[in-house]
Order: sequence, then C-alpha cells, then structure tokens
Amino acid sequence: MVTGESFLNGDEGSFSEVLSSRGEFPEDWLSRGSKSIVPVAAGKQMDQALLQRIVKGCQSQRVDDILIAAVEEGLIKRPRRLSGLGSAAVSLEGGSPPILLAPSDLSGAILFPQPGYALVAGTSQFLLGAAPEGIDAGRARFARYARAAGRKYPALQGVAKSLPVRHFAWSRVKDLPAGTSAYRQVELMRAFVAGNSTASDFARAWLDARRLSQNSGERLRAPIVTALDHVFSLLEDFAIDPTLQEPGDLTDSELRQGVHDLMEQSKAFE
Repeated sequence: MVTGESFLNGDEGSFSEVLSSRGEFPEDWLSRGSKSIVPVAAGKQMDQALLQRIVKGCQSQRVDDILIAAVEEGLIKRPRRLSGLGSAAVSLEGGSPPILLAPSDLSGAILFPQPGYALVAGTSQFLLGAAPEGIDAGRARFARYARAAGRKYPALQGVAKSLPVRHFAWSRVKDLPAGTSAYRQVELMRAFVAGNSTASDFARAWLDARRLSQNSGERLRAPIVTALDHVFSLLEDFAIDPTLQEPGDLTDSELRQGVHDLMEQSKAFE
C-alpha cells in the first residue's frame, strides 16, 4: 500500500453508484449534475496522459482524493482512496484495465474498461479539467481515432457510434441555433454595437457566454470561430474595471468600434 492510500470502509456503497451491473455509467448517476461522457484514446495500461485527466478533473472540483477500484463483471472490487493527487498519479501508472477512477465527491469518473479507450464522465466543471478539449470536440477526435485504430481495437467503432457528436460545427451566424451560448455571444455583440449595454457589462456577459459555449462542447469553425476569437482578443486589451485601466488599453468607444468593424467585415455575419 502506497503512502496516502487507504481501503474504503463504508464508502463502497456510494462509489458503486458510479457503475451499473453491466459495467457502464448508470443513467441516474449521469442525470445528477447533468453529467456527460467523452470517450478518449488509451493504451494497454494506465499512463500519465489518462491519469492527468483524473488529476485535472479533481483540481477543477477542488478535490484532493482519488477513489480507485478494479472492476470485475460489472462490480467494484477492492475500492481504495488515494490522498495527494501528485503521488496518486505516480502510484497508479501502469495499472491494467478494467479500472474505475473518480474524485472523492463523485462529480465525475474515468472508466478504463479495456485496452484502447477510456470513458471520461462528469459534470461540466469536472470535464473542464478532465476533458478540456470539450465534449463534441473530444467525441469528434475519438471518432477519427476509432477509424484509424479500429483494426487493433475492434471495440472502438461501437463506442464512437454510441457517443456521437451532439452539435454540428457551425460556421456562420445564420446557422447558430437560438438558445446556444454561441448565439448568445452574437446577440450580446449586436446589443453592444447598438448602444444597449455598457462596455463593461458587455465584456462580462460575453466572456461568461464564451465560457459556457466551450464547457458545453459547442463546435465552431471558420469564419465564425475566427470572428469570436477576435472579440476575445479585443477584450484582452480592455479593462473591465475602469480603475485598472492601463496605458494602451482600449477605451469603451474603441471596443465598441472594434466589435462594429468586425461584424461589418467578417464573412461570418453575411
């Protein structure tokens, strides 16, 4: 037993909620906190790339302990708690599947069922660290990986089909569905240019919408992704708090003009 490791006494029941008898993430657990699943590539054993996902997910949740267990016929066996994220990651390297990992608050989990892939599941906050590529971008990447490595790992194609991309990659404003966070970003830009919001209010709301768009896995491509990235660059040169404005920062009117010019010139708004 490594330093900081202890067997679970009394926590097995809650940890078992993460896995169904079929060895899958159960719907009732996924529904609590609106959890999503992102499939990711894996090798034959637990490596640092996979371990860093659980470490970063724990850090996003501000959780210091990792729960780990072997999985046998859909049942959690020998559950343990590892304290200290750094030492835990080192001690787990080289482990063979099937393995289940989770932060101690059960806000997410990583199931490594067999060589070739793993399933990362959790709340949007957990996935912000554990799957920073985003839900749809991660699923799209896995689909490409499944096509490339399908002969070596036959199970990949079935996993990819069961977890398809949820959104198309939108390229123009007219394609954005109402209610998406990307649509909200555009609406905020229009209101700001029309003079219906202050520069500071626009900046705060727009950055919040951008963060929600990324966390939700909304997929964008050129020219709209280029346009929104340009707005983000403008905001990097703008002080939301006027008392923190430095020489060279954009003024309110310069920010408004910059957003206006972008909307006039970008093909995304045609």
